[in-house]
Order: sequence, then C-alpha cells, then structure tokens
Amino acid sequence: MSIIEVITLGFALGTDAFSVSLAIGTKNLRLLLLLKLSFMIGVFHILMPLVGINLGAFLHNFFGNYYFEGTIDSITTAIGSGILMILGMIMIYENLSNKEDQDYSFQLYGWSLIILALSVSIDALSVGVSLGMLDSSMIFNCFVFGVIVTIMVMVGLILGGKIGGLVSENSELLGGIVLILLGIHFLFS
Repeated sequence: MSIIEVITLGFALGTDAFSVSLAIGTKNLRLLLLLKLSFMIGVFHILMPLVGINLGAFLHNFFGNYYFEGTIDSITTAIGSGILMILGMIMIYENLSNKEDQDYSFQLYGWSLIILALSVSIDALSVGVSLGMLDSSMIFNCFVFGVIVTIMVMVGLILGGKIGGLVSENSELLGGIVLILLGIHFLFS
C-alpha cells in the first residue's frame, strides 16, 4: 500500500470515532479525560487492525479461500452499533433523571473507557482481517491509523465541547440522541 492509501484508509477508519467524539464532546470533558480517551481510541485503532491482520492471515492459511469476511463484518458492526446505542441511552437517562443534582463532568474511566474505545474501533478489526488476506506487513500502517484517529478524536471532542457549550443543559441529551442515531446508521450502512 502507498502512503496515500494508508492515510486515506486511516481517515476512513477515523470517521466513526470522529462522529462519536463529537457527541461525547458535548459533555465538556476535562483535558486529561480528553487526552486519555483520544489516546485509548488511537491505541485500539493500532491493535484492532493488527489482531484482524493476524486473524485474516490465519483464516487465509487455514481455509485457503476466505468466505467469512461478510459474516465477521456483520458481527463486529452489530456489536459496535449496539454499544454506541447503549451508551446513548445511558446519556439520555442521565440527562432526564436528577437534572438539579447532575454532575456534568462525564466520567469515563476503567472498563467504560475501554468499552467505548473498543466500540468505535471494532470496524478496524474487519479492515485488519481484509488486509491480512493481502499477506502484507502492516505494523507501520497500523501505527499511522492510530495517529490519524487519535488526532481526529481530539478534534471531535474539542468541537463537541464547543457545540455542547451552545446547547448547555441539554448537551448530554443531544449527545445521547446522536450516539443512538450513529449506532443505527452504522448498523444499517
């Protein structure tokens, strides 16, 4: 693959993460959380294609011909979409319950941070499986994917924070609705 193809694929992989980061950014995240989330999603966009490449190479060598790519794509898309919709529902629920006692500093830590990063990078696994069928070394390319996606997520979170500032008290509701709609869109596209 040429560097132009790698960069283009990196931006394509990052669009889902960027869209989700816009919605989450409406929660006006603290700088440390913004950096952690961006870094975690970037790391998953390095690891998931590598896992997919190895899985694709294994399946290619084991079966000779690869007939299961569509099934793997469908399963990973359904899982990622479901996680986004659940996260959106949680955000809406939090917005509608106890508005006066609500802390607007969105708490993503531990497993919730990992699950979110996994959900927006699950498509990178499918891409990795496809790339694994090409019998090419992709470590550098996966690193490029991670860097591009990290930057895209940072920009999305910052822009989401600006949008959230405009709609203030309903930003969590707006973010939740957007996450649900993105989950539905990813599921059916």
